[in-house]
Order: sequence, then C-alpha cells, then structure tokens
Amino acid sequence: MSRQPSIRPVLSLPHRLQADTVARGRGVTIAMVDSDFVVHPDLAQPRQRVRLYVDAVEHTTRQNLPDAALARHWHGTMTACTAAGNGHLSHGLYTSLAPDASVIAVRTMNDEGRVTTPTIVWALRWIERNADLYGIDIVNISVYADEIDHTLDHPVNAAVEDLVGKGIVVVAAAGNNPRAPIRPPAAAPSAITVGGLNDNNSLDRSDDSMYHSTFGITSLRVQKPDIIAPSIWLPAPVLPGTEGAEQASALCALDCMNDELLMTHGIAIAREARIISGNVENVASLRDNIATAIQSNMLINPWYKMVDGTSFAAPIVASVIAQMIEVAPCLTPHDVKDILQRTARPLPDVESICQGAGVIQQREALQAARSYSGSRLHRSIGR
Repeated sequence: MSRQPSIRPVLSLPHRLQADTVARGRGVTIAMVDSDFVVHPDLAQPRQRVRLYVDAVEHTTRQNLPDAALARHWHGTMTACTAAGNGHLSHGLYTSLAPDASVIAVRTMNDEGRVTTPTIVWALRWIERNADLYGIDIVNISVYADEIDHTLDHPVNAAVEDLVGKGIVVVAAAGNNPRAPIRPPAAAPSAITVGGLNDNNSLDRSDDSMYHSTFGITSLRVQKPDIIAPSIWLPAPVLPGTEGAEQASALCALDCMNDELLMTHGIAIAREARIISGNVENVASLRDNIATAIQSNMLINPWYKMVDGTSFAAPIVASVIAQMIEVAPCLTPHDVKDILQRTARPLPDVESICQGAGVIQQREALQAARSYSGSRLHRSIGR
C-alpha cells in the first residue's frame, strides 16, 4: 500500500518568486552581519565564496570560517545561504538568487548568546573602513540593537546612514513582532527594511497574506518596513556535523523504509538517533513518532529544513539587489530602493503601514535595473 511521506515539499526561492535567474550576483560582495557562521558546502563548494570572516566580538579577522558548529552559528549560516548559497547539497535546487555572489561573514553574537549595540556598531564601522578594499556592495543585517531609538543619535542608525552615504546598500530585517516597535538598524531612514510575507508555500498569489512582522512609523516620521518578502516556509540548511544533522538523516531514512524494514532495523536507528525511547508497540506508533519529529524539526530532506522570520526575508531581498547590481553597477542605494518600491506589488486589503510598498517583484525589479543601466549609459554618452 502506498503511503504519503511525512516530509513536506517546499518551493525553492527561484520558483516561489518565479525569478529571472540569468543574473547570479557575479562580481558582487555581500557583507552578512549576523550571529555567527560555520563553513557550509553551499557557500564553499565547488568554489569558496566566503572571502573573509570578521569577528566583531573579538575584533579580529581571518580567511576561513569556523569548521565546528556551535549553537550561535545556526542563524548566520542560514541567512548567508539564503542570500548567496548555491544549493550544492541539493544539486542546485535550494539555491539563492545570487549563487555567484561573494560573502564577508561578520560575527556579532558573544559567547553568552547576546548581540550588543557596541558590537553591531564595530561591525558596521569595520565594513565602512574596509568596503573599498573588499568591494562590499551590500550589507545585510538580520540582528538588531536593544534600544528603541529611531534618531540618528543612535550609533547603529548613524552607521547605517554613513554606509549608505558611501554608496553601500543596507538591508535590515524588520523583526517578527507586530506589537513591538521598530529598532535599529531597521529604523534607519536609508536602510531597506524588509517585513514579512506568508505565501503559503504556493504560487497562488490569491492566498498571500502578511507574516507577523514588525511595522510602524519612526520618530523621524519614516514608515517601516519599506517592502516585504517571503518569511515562512523557506528552505535553509541543516548545520552539517551537528546532532541535529544526524537526527535529520536518520528521520529521513526511517521515513522511506517499508514496514518490515522499519520494524526489523529502524527501531535501533530511531533509538540511536534519540527519536524514540522505551518499547515500540507497533509500526503505526513508530511512524507517528517519526512523523512528529520530522514535522517539529520542519525537515525538507536530510540537509535542509524550513525556517521563518524576517531574518530570512532580508537576505532574499539582498540577493535580488545583488542581481540588480550585477546588471547595473551604476545603481546607487537610492536607485535600488526606488526600483524595489516602485515595482513592488501591494497586498490587497492590507494597510500600507504594515507592508510598505508591498511584495518584492524580482523580475520587474531586475528588468527596471537593466533599463536603468541603459538609460544611464545613454545619458552618459549624450553628455
């Protein structure tokens, strides 16, 4: 008898955005300011695309990412793969929109699991000082400061404005609580602040709705977010070499076994992977345990899982911007924000204060960037 697998199919980013994938972020560098990072095949194979690891906690730099995963590495590694991963472990299926972009990985989470304002400031000022040396085009920030300060007196907001003034596009996650105020860096006027869309893992736009992201008008009378992007049902990597990765592999293998194989060999595997304990009454009970574990871990396959949050919407936007800059290197941060907002699709029956200009439209934004490049070239020749 056929059986429905417990693993839920998930749309890839190019598919869910019905994206134009000719541009791949070639020649573009994205600085990812996040918790921390660990080496991952989607960023390191077949070509190493992480150019530098910057530790804003210890104030050090080195060429290579850490190679042994810790809890704090989870968030940053997944946002980096969302922005620039090539889907190596999925044979290119779960790729970003900018799989040829380079990455500067900037750690901001300390050993106690906190991201402090001085650390974020140090990270952004390091990027400002070294942007020309490393050719940094985009900064993605999926962490935020504790203070509720929308003014340019806040050092994170001030640093964002200085980066944009230097010609660097800054993308910031809005946050995941509609009842909470916008915080730095999402509050910075010149940041492209990204809120959340729930596309229900579907290409049917009629069922699109808002994700529970933060929104509001800052004390400087700036409305945030600026745009929204998918924030749930998103594919992201399971960290290799971790207990979670071992359990994911076991769960996916067990889910594929027939009943006889599951009862003969699967029980020992399930116990070894800490999926079950005690006696197993029957195959139905064992399958229930496996299905529950797969669903609670949001597994897609042994190497990828589903994630949610505006932390992952922001790097989707950063990857689209990398494509735009590839086809039109002349774009300024103001140009980029203008194109993204002008081409966005507003959600019907949703107030603009919640969604800004609306849902990012990758194809339209990229086409506008190409046209922008042509018009800029034409004006330059005309002069």
